[in-house]
Amino acid sequence: MLFIKKHSLVTEKPINIVRDELKSSTDKISVTELNETKLHGLMKNKYGTGYDIISDINLKSISSDKTAVEIKNEFDLFTNLFLIAIFVALWGISIYKLINGESILSFELILMLAFPIIGALITKSSFGIYDKRIMKIYSSLLNNKEAN
Repeated sequence: MLFIKKHSLVTEKPINIVRDELKSSTDKISVTELNETKLHGLMKNKYGTGYDIISDINLKSISSDKTAVEIKNEFDLFTNLFLIAIFVALWGISIYKLINGESILSFELILMLAFPIIGALITKSSFGIYDKRIMKIYSSLLNNKEAN
């Protein structure tokens, strides 16, 4: 919804081997099979609720020994709804205060208008870090290495 990154990888392995390698269990990520060409990955945030990364993984067989892996990473629904609620609440209060005569240059109003933007920037940068980390795990699973 709010933050989504898509990745494409090509591996020199048949689709059934790629599927089995991605389903290998690690302590950081769990991947389940939805059907033969679609997998679902989940990287849980170990520090609380929210900020979990959900991966939709599509496998396409290019040839008998090549497979294309398309991965779409995004935040879970709870995180998206939480961010939207903060935006709506803080900007709603700000608009209400403006309508009732609050000065546009008051510290409270500026803080309420700026906080959701600052929060979105921080969330976007943390999503980039999580996305790199999860892609590193997927790459190591595809290369039969120990996941970092």
